[in-house]
Amino acid sequence: GQNVAVRSFIGSSIYHSLQVKVERRFSRGIGFLAAYTWQKTIATGDLGYRDPLNNRDLDRGIETNSVPQRFTAAYTYELPFGVGRRWLTSGPLTYVLGGWGLNGITTIQSGNPLTPALSFNSCVCGAINRPNLVGDPALDRSERTLLRFFNPDAFSAPALYTIGNAGRSLFYGPGLLNFDLAISKRFYGFGERRNLEFRSEMYNVTNTPRFSDPNTTIGAANAGRITSASGVRQVQLALKFYW
Repeated sequence: GQNVAVRSFIGSSIYHSLQVKVERRFSRGIGFLAAYTWQKTIATGDLGYRDPLNNRDLDRGIETNSVPQRFTAAYTYELPFGVGRRWLTSGPLTYVLGGWGLNGITTIQSGNPLTPALSFNSCVCGAINRPNLVGDPALDRSERTLLRFFNPDAFSAPALYTIGNAGRSLFYGPGLLNFDLAISKRFYGFGERRNLEFRSEMYNVTNTPRFSDPNTTIGAANAGRITSASGVRQVQLALKFYW
């Protein structure tokens, strides 16, 4: 006979959030836009099931990309000196103090929720491999290091031909802190509408490392360790003529 495949919708997701936005349009040389989101997405079915017939809720939990908190701020400030500004609209000092501007973007974000995996197929049934939970895997902030970002000893390997009981998204990875900044200077004197702009743009100006998530495979030699990072400071210079 022939095989029969049955496909049905057995997953769901729930999203709750608080969103706040503050904006000030450009006035007296200052403008900014700040936004804050506090949210949680709970899902089931998106990562599959390890016990679909008896307990589908075993794999219900915080969705993989559900970052709890995120704050961003974009800001602009033009010094009140020079052509078209409040003070020093003419004279020699206009060329020195006039035309300066500052703008940047700040991003602060929580880490992603992480789910433990198992280094071997314990149930030998093609299901999701998860360990057993025997303690609290989340460490206090003061206890976290690159070599031990969470507690791998909070998990144990299930017996052969059984599935582990550890849920999903039991702890969080490292967060993000980033500052991008640009400083500009406009030079006038090329006519009524023409000017020259010099810009220095700096990405990750504080050179704060962006650590990768720790290894979440229980049974692996480097379980709990963060082994890589990115986000070195970058600086670029630009010269632009407006006419």
